[in-house]
Amino acid sequence: MITTPEQRKYFRENGYLILPDLFSLEEIALTLADSERLHTQELVAEAGGRNRGGMVVEDGATARLQFDIHRTGSLFALMCRHPRVAGVMQELMGVPLYLYHSKLAFKAPFTGSVQYWHQDFGYWQSLHERSDMASCLVTLDEHTEDNACMQVLAGSHREGVVVHETAPNPATGDNQLRIPSSLMPEFCRKYARIKLIGKPGTFVAWHSNTMHASGHNISERSRRALIVAFNAVGNSDPTRVGESPFTAHSEHAVELVSEDSLLASPHSQ
Repeated sequence: MITTPEQRKYFRENGYLILPDLFSLEEIALTLADSERLHTQELVAEAGGRNRGGMVVEDGATARLQFDIHRTGSLFALMCRHPRVAGVMQELMGVPLYLYHSKLAFKAPFTGSVQYWHQDFGYWQSLHERSDMASCLVTLDEHTEDNACMQVLAGSHREGVVVHETAPNPATGDNQLRIPSSLMPEFCRKYARIKLIGKPGTFVAWHSNTMHASGHNISERSRRALIVAFNAVGNSDPTRVGESPFTAHSEHAVELVSEDSLLASPHSQ
């Protein structure tokens, strides 16, 4: 076990868990040095200012989200299946999980735009019967309030999935789901709002019903994160979901890589 009984209990009760320094600065630096293997800028250019090809662009020329990271031949893909990512998530959820989707989230300096308050299961509920799903992120930069760290409402997963509405993001042109602003004051009074700040290598997990959001990056520093979503084995209908950057079906739990995979990989030499 990587997590402690106390940490697993905290996750069940609060719907999130933050583990500082789960990855070393050396591991994060090596992973970031492998960024060229992702071809991010080429994919942004191919998107032509639109959201397509697994890319969500910010202002027509700046990456906001890049999906399908676990299918790249990169250290980022190894991190998705690392014991300190996929292994920790299985410990926290207490059931076999498969890798649902993965993405890099970019919040460029002075550009990175808002992610409205929402629950991930608000997006996923039409395809999955149970909310036995969760996500995690690994910070690739220092995340602070100034550069728009993610925020959660601790314990809000106990509400179950609530009503969401469609809300276009004017910066990116993509439609997001959000919890109506008329409902948020009550939720913010009921649940503590936690700002998930941390150095590079910090790990954060949250349940699919945990309410979370992030603001605009008003700073001169980027705020990048690897985000990996997991689903419980058996919690999907193969006739309704397909292999895509956004949904997936699997009958088998994620296969973990070795603990020293990031430092031992040929890419890190």
